[in-house]
Amino acid sequence: MEEEKFTLLEAYDLLDGLISVRIEVGDGITHYIVDEQKPTPEERKTIDSIISDFRAQNLTRTPDNFEAFSSRSELFRKLGQRERYFLERFYLGYGIVQPLMVDTRIEDISCDGVGIPLYVFIKEYGFIRSNIVFNSEDSLNFFIRKIAQDGGKQISVSVPVVETALKDGSRISASLGRYVTTRGPSFSIRRFREVPISPIDLIRLGTSDSTQLAYLWTIIEHGANIMVVGGTATGKTTFLNAVLSFVSPDKKIVTIEDTKELNLKHDNWISTITRNVSGGTTKVDPNGPDIDMFDLLESALRHRPNYIVVGEVRGAETFTVFQAMLAGRFGMGTFHADDIETFVHRLEARPISIPRNLITSLNAVVMLDTTYVGGILKRMVKDISEIVQVDAGTGELIVNRLSENPLNENLPGTFESYVFRIISSRDGVSFENLVKQMTRRKHFLERMEELDITDFDSVQKLLSLYKIDEKRALEAVEFH
Repeated sequence: MEEEKFTLLEAYDLLDGLISVRIEVGDGITHYIVDEQKPTPEERKTIDSIISDFRAQNLTRTPDNFEAFSSRSELFRKLGQRERYFLERFYLGYGIVQPLMVDTRIEDISCDGVGIPLYVFIKEYGFIRSNIVFNSEDSLNFFIRKIAQDGGKQISVSVPVVETALKDGSRISASLGRYVTTRGPSFSIRRFREVPISPIDLIRLGTSDSTQLAYLWTIIEHGANIMVVGGTATGKTTFLNAVLSFVSPDKKIVTIEDTKELNLKHDNWISTITRNVSGGTTKVDPNGPDIDMFDLLESALRHRPNYIVVGEVRGAETFTVFQAMLAGRFGMGTFHADDIETFVHRLEARPISIPRNLITSLNAVVMLDTTYVGGILKRMVKDISEIVQVDAGTGELIVNRLSENPLNENLPGTFESYVFRIISSRDGVSFENLVKQMTRRKHFLERMEELDITDFDSVQKLLSLYKIDEKRALEAVEFH
């Protein structure tokens, strides 16, 4: 049988050609092929000198120690980009995984065992097979021990599973040996995005439209309880992070997460993460007790926040989130479910056990989904639903699906929003005024997209200006 030829989909370089990447299709599989240049003998000699100096000081090989050392090393400061990469690649970083950590397009890196190619997740293609493989169990176990140590955790025979975060914010889940994974050691790295996606990026990517974002901006500004819901890899946290930029600068936010993923450009923001040094197998911790999301939630209420944001709502702490909503704190978070019916049923089932009448304290549910468009994976807002009330006769939740009730500027008076009615009654703002606010915000977002204002910092500044001086903000984008 004739071997199938590979078709090149795209190719690009990283670090000025130090790393070359090809994405190809062959034998029915999409491949991520990475090639690296090798250090010259002179570069290797320079790097060896730095490492010898580092070891001579009897320092443990950790990122923090090396960062402190490098700030004092004259030789290190003279290194170029190539030498710094090779130093991380061979001595400090992630070894054969290092090229994948350099490619910012990669969102997830997955190793399923020894001798199995690593898979990378790129939004346009989903998970694709790479040409990087751990061929020995010893080398894979060594790598897992190292990344656990870099994340401040220990992994061993007694605690063979660990979840932690690296210094750059990447989220690591790993298992050692064959104690819990039959195919050998495994790990998943969920990459951290240093520069968040802005609301305008969401429009550009086709994830959301200006009307949906203008609606969310309006209800977030006035105060609302919102849950972002979707299946695996639908971009829930990314979407939440983007729309949190709509929170006014005069409001206080407290975020609660197991692993830090939210990255806000909000001055009045307290970021909290859980502590589980013991690895999850015991509550005995020589450094103090474990601190879970419920503990952080109780603490957050004492900070008098306007918004409490839970990175992922999934356990018993959910009940307290809903109680906080009833107590006048606005809540936002993400939840794993494929549709609103599954979302409601999971809230009612154990271990969450939220009564249906308490679910009505939630104002809006943003449902995210993924679909393939022209062979490319797209994330998009499937629908935004407002929770209206519980039907007295059937006990079912009544929802207002905004996709069935779009904003139509040519037919004023056709748009209906239950949440706008609540805000109108609570804050004394007329319903018509809220619709006008939403319409102006829609045009403002569209104007930023037209002017190619997409980077997070620039968008954040304009959104903050809009809150302080709407007229100046509109003038800044030349909107008349």
